[in-house]
Amino acid sequence: MSYAASSAHRAATIAAIARTRAASPAPIPNADGRAALLQIAALLDAAADAFRASTPAVINGVTMDEIPADAWFALADAEKIAANTPAAGFPVTLGQYVTRRKSIDLPPSLLPGGPVLIAKEGDLFARLLALHARLGANGTDAVTTAALESAFALHWSHAKLAGSEAVAAARPANRPAVPAAVEIAAPATPMALRRAHEAHGPTLIYPLSHRRLPCHVSDQGVTHTAVRMVSHLGATIATCDDTTHRDAAAVAARELHDSLG
Repeated sequence: MSYAASSAHRAATIAAIARTRAASPAPIPNADGRAALLQIAALLDAAADAFRASTPAVINGVTMDEIPADAWFALADAEKIAANTPAAGFPVTLGQYVTRRKSIDLPPSLLPGGPVLIAKEGDLFARLLALHARLGANGTDAVTTAALESAFALHWSHAKLAGSEAVAAARPANRPAVPAAVEIAAPATPMALRRAHEAHGPTLIYPLSHRRLPCHVSDQGVTHTAVRMVSHLGATIATCDDTTHRDAAAVAARELHDSLG
């Protein structure tokens, strides 16, 4: 089978996978995920049509493996949607499956905590690598279809594993502790602040002067004198010391902190 015909078949197969998943009665994927899957399917159909309509160049009797511009743009748009919609459970490297890349990238590791989740992700990656090797061979349409369906099911499992990791990480007991704040003198220059961070870590407290900033929680636009910078929170304002305003960051505090280094 020619490169164009094989790529068109792969694009059409992945489009069918996306539509099947979008039609799933399960609560996952959610509404955003379903809408994204249908958009991805339409773009993959466009890529398949572009491959079918292409006329690859022939050089010295050898037909070149070319990606038509319309297919390239459609695949790029589909990957952007996948990247922006984790609920779709589609790999952001879906174009590599269509264009028959020799070494298809694995999804980024979740760096899961605990031996059970590490083993689960390791198993998923091992199975994906085996399928990638099968897709790298010139198999029949039926073999390619089966391998793609299995690979995208594994990507879906990895996305759900990512969701379980995110839930676990959000539990109070699993949140990383904020480093203890280190009090320093007000840095005179961005370089001085950078050196203080290198010496003491990310959480610094230092006095501010001649800074007037609007209160973060006020909609009146009234400015107050910012007296202290707490690097992981922003600037605190002297008049913001009641329950509602305690440690409130000024609207411009984060930009101010970033501008200092």
